[in-house]
This record gives sequence, C-alpha cells and structure tokens, in this order.
Amino acid sequence: MLIGELSRRSGVSPRSLRYYEQHGLLTADRGLNGYREYDESAVARARNLHLLFELGVSRELAATVLACSGDAAPEVHRASRDQLAEVRDRMAERIAELTASHAALARIVEQVS
Repeated sequence: MLIGELSRRSGVSPRSLRYYEQHGLLTADRGLNGYREYDESAVARARNLHLLFELGVSRELAATVLACSGDAAPEVHRASRDQLAEVRDRMAERIAELTASHAALARIVEQVS
C-alpha cells in the first residue's frame, strides 16, 4: 500500500510516517516509480508508534518496545518493561500534580464566585 492509504488506515499523518521511516522505525520498499510501498503489518506498527510517541516515549524506547513483538531476547523484554514502567510512574506523578493544581484552582474559583 502507498503512504496515503497507510495514513488513512492507521490514522497517522504521512509526515509522521516519513519520520518513522527516516529513523528506522518503519520500513517501506520502493517501487520502480520511487514511491514507498508498505506491507499490511505497517498499519499496526504505525498505530503503535503513534501511541508510544503520544505517551511521551522516546524514539529509542519505542524501537526497543516494538522489537519485543519479534524474537527479541528476554533481557530486551525486561528492559523495555522496566523503562515503560518508569514512563508510567512519571505520568502518574504528573497526573497527581495536575490533580492538585486543578483542586487548588477550583477552590480559587469558588472563592471568587
């Protein structure tokens, strides 16, 4: 499939797909006309990459996480799990901070009303 179809099916912009390819996270063959041609597995891979980046995962960790879906060594799986747990924990801390800020702002709004 061409990049436009992959973009439609995955919900990921063509610009992001090119970025993923540029950094070795997504592969495409080139047709005789020079167009990128993706296989069916690229749809799920692009969606997963997009989600990982939205969650704030680094490019390096995203590559490692996606490698775990293949025949990666158990050490790679453990390292990925541990790094993702760190991202999750940082996210939980940030949520707690935002929740506290939200509550403080709500109190101020009540006082002003």
